[in-house]
Amino acid sequence: MNISPNKWWILVFILIAATILLTLLAAPSNNKLLAGSTFGKNPNGYGAWYQYMLDKEIAIERWQKPFSELKPTNNKISYLKILPPQRRQFYSLSQAEYNWVKQGNTIVVLGIDAPSTAAPFTTTQSYEDLEIKIATTRRKESISNSILQDEYGSIVWQKNIDEGKVIYAVTPYIAANAYQNSPDNYQFIAELVNQNSLILVDEYLHGYKDQEVIQKERQETLLDYFSKTVWLPIGIQVIIITIIAFAFKLRRFGTPTLIPKIQIDNSQAYIQALAAVLEKAECSDFVVNMITKDEKLQLQQSLGLGKGNISDDILLNAWQQATGKDSTQLQKLLQVSQNNSHLNYSELIKWLQQWQRYHN
Repeated sequence: MNISPNKWWILVFILIAATILLTLLAAPSNNKLLAGSTFGKNPNGYGAWYQYMLDKEIAIERWQKPFSELKPTNNKISYLKILPPQRRQFYSLSQAEYNWVKQGNTIVVLGIDAPSTAAPFTTTQSYEDLEIKIATTRRKESISNSILQDEYGSIVWQKNIDEGKVIYAVTPYIAANAYQNSPDNYQFIAELVNQNSLILVDEYLHGYKDQEVIQKERQETLLDYFSKTVWLPIGIQVIIITIIAFAFKLRRFGTPTLIPKIQIDNSQAYIQALAAVLEKAECSDFVVNMITKDEKLQLQQSLGLGKGNISDDILLNAWQQATGKDSTQLQKLLQVSQNNSHLNYSELIKWLQQWQRYHN
């Protein structure tokens, strides 16, 4: 096929534009970093708790710099870190934080990774005259300096380091916006951090930076900047596409060769044949039952409920507590398999699409 020079450059331009668009769409989102931020207004944010502290006229500030820029002072400070999801699994106290705590300061870390247990997802724990709602099955093995614990293990505990201390909690959302109707939760976290003259909340951890930090980071070299953005891989892909396009134009690779015949995947053929038999026999109830079990397992694992068999009521309650949304629609999806309903093709597609929303 002969392509005129003008049309050839149009083709190259379309390929480059498509590559840039796909790379931008596939770039990772930082929305998860906002979980636990005092700027967050979603159920997993801490905006309401921060306002609660301001209303009580407690000395509290947002810290939007690296921890290394926290200068020593004569006043003792409490430093609150609410870990976003991608920072929980491998979190450990840095040497700089350890030395800072030794000077008599306090670090409070919410969201320490811990294994799931047989504990109910929602429990109420007593602390002095407070009743704190806990929504997680995760527990740390029982620790002597536990602040909150039950028979399944520790939920909040303390570690003393010389004159200072570090307080850990397995749940990051103990005083999130979703708990505005549980004032004891807000008071509990307030008492944990309000033990020194100033409270700092780590917002740098969630991607918020003050102007001084932003200006300093802008002084990095251009290559360093591009290496941290999607533009470097885009540039590499554009170069590769251009080289291929020139090679195609000059036909440097010789005459085209026939593509070998694709071998049939026996497993795929078997699945397609089985699907055709089930469709012809109108056995949609079998398909619905199998899919429901798999979707339920995926959903309970994403909520931290493990792989064990749990009742629908526990799953619905856990999902509602985690998202703050009404679980009526989810309950209807689970009941489809229990009702032995025979769904036609369009109903089955609609049912699958409704399930998909719970994994987005």
